[in-house]
Amino acid sequence: VTLKFIVSEINYGGRVTDDKDVRLITALIAKYFASNLMEDDFMFSPSGVYKLPNSEDIGGARDYIRNLPLDDDPEVFGLHPNANITFQEKMVKDFMDTISGVQPRKSGNASGLSPDELAIKLTRNIESRLPDVIDTKNAHADTFAITADGSMNSLGVFVAQETSRFNALLKIMKKSLADLQK
Repeated sequence: VTLKFIVSEINYGGRVTDDKDVRLITALIAKYFASNLMEDDFMFSPSGVYKLPNSEDIGGARDYIRNLPLDDDPEVFGLHPNANITFQEKMVKDFMDTISGVQPRKSGNASGLSPDELAIKLTRNIESRLPDVIDTKNAHADTFAITADGSMNSLGVFVAQETSRFNALLKIMKKSLADLQK
């Protein structure tokens, strides 16, 4: 009971703000923290696809996991098979909305530019406003200072990580914008 409470109410429930979602998480977790979990015939799903691996070693458990279906069936979560249909319908609707959202539209714009010319103009505008990659060599000496124990100070670690992420994002954006202009 304590472990179930820690996982459902504290670990997951602490991140969920809606009381109904917390109740759902608690109900789902109860299925996986069942008292008969360690019995040989215990199954997580009626089909028997989802069960505890019956191997004694880590290799057998890994093989069992590798052979699980790539897409989880709703049954593993205790849901009706129609949940899959609803999910797939939503995915198709979202996909179609995205596709129709990027389709060129006929409109009388004041500039007389075609949709392709407008897209190129926009990409060039965005590209012109992008900064150059950040060179950490130009940082203040204290930013990446080494402490007495030989490690970099926490500010330097943070700045180095964020600078690396930002520079990677800039490179991707510049390449994408250049590709869009072709």
